[in-house]
Order: sequence, then C-alpha cells, then structure tokens
Amino acid sequence: MKKSALISLPVFFFTLFLSASCAWSEPPAADSLKMSAFPGPGKWECTFKPDTSYISYFLKGNVHDTLGYVKKISGSASGVIAADGRLTVVAVKFTFAAETMDSKDQKRDERMKKKFMEINLYPDIVYRSTAAGAGLQDAGPVTQATKDHPLAFDLEGVLTVHGTTKAITIPVTVYPGNNLLNVEGKTILQLKDYAINNPSFFIFRTEDSVAIEFHIELQPANGTTP
Repeated sequence: MKKSALISLPVFFFTLFLSASCAWSEPPAADSLKMSAFPGPGKWECTFKPDTSYISYFLKGNVHDTLGYVKKISGSASGVIAADGRLTVVAVKFTFAAETMDSKDQKRDERMKKKFMEINLYPDIVYRSTAAGAGLQDAGPVTQATKDHPLAFDLEGVLTVHGTTKAITIPVTVYPGNNLLNVEGKTILQLKDYAINNPSFFIFRTEDSVAIEFHIELQPANGTTP
C-alpha cells in the first residue's frame, strides 16, 4: 500500500478517524517504510481471521476433565515491521462473550456460566496488551520465522474476567504462513484471582487452575493490504 500526497477529503477524514480509534496501540511513525506484501516492512493493522482463530481452556478434575473452546472472538492487532524485517511494536486486543465458551457438555456449561461465571452480570471477557516485553528486541526478522523456529517474546497486558481486571504476562510465539501471521501462546489462570468459586461439587473435584492455550491468525485489515 503506497501513500499518496494527494488524497480526497473523505479519505483524509477516514484516515484521521482510523488513527484516533486505534490510539490504544500508539506505535511509532512508520511513514518512512515502503509497504510490501504482508508481513513485510511497514505499519500494519490486522484482524483475527474467523473460523481458524480459537482459545482453549482446560480444567483438571478427579473424575472428569473439562476441555472447552472459544471460536467466536472479536479481535484486532497492530504492529510495525522495520526495514530489516524485525517486529518492533506489537499491540493486541480482543473480546468474546462468555456465553460462547463450549465444552460440549450443555448441562455443565450452563451450570458453570450461570453459577460461577455469572454471565448475566459479566457477559464479556476482554484482553488488551499494554507492551511487548522480554524477547522482542532479540527476535529476528518475521519472514524468517517458522512454526518450528518462531519469534518468541512476552506480551504484557490486562485481562478482565468475571468483572475483575488483572495484569498478565503471556509468552507468545509468532510465525508467518499463507499471507497470515500466526500468534500462539499458553498461560495458567487461577480461578480465585478473578473471584470465581471452584466448581467442585459432591465427589467431583476440580483444580483451581485453568490452562489457557490460543492460536490466532492475523490477516491485514481492509485498507492495509498493498
């Protein structure tokens, strides 16, 4: 996508609005970078590719384990890839309705959502990154990363679950493929940190920790593809 010195007035105001609405990422100016095929050098705005992006959650139990997925995620990301191909800035945010959490057990899901997640009071789960942490400065060019040898760094941010917002650091890996940028990671959440009671009952016991894994496929947003 090449920037032109002559743009129409409507396009100018649309660009101004888009810049203001994405102020949460505040990446440094990348106007001097010549945009290339994604994920080449430039300033990129991306969205989560539907159907192939997902978050999984796992709770260990003494009788039955719980493995569920969230596949309806509204998310976006921005980043700056320097002229040498290195990712210098990254910001991510997403939200999903707790109602969409699905472990393929309707009764269990209804009990968890109504009694413990209290989705009538806290319907959404929201994440917003605040900074890219350890590892990003030492990472190599994005285009040279692979699934077996990805870029690896920490993503610092805040997560809101059950009406409680906590700072969180998530180790992530990044690698390109099929004109997409794949972001993967895993972390452990403690139910008590988000004021969620343990769902154990009778002889069925559940651990207090929840293992989270995710696979996000980022695609260039409309207007940022060269």
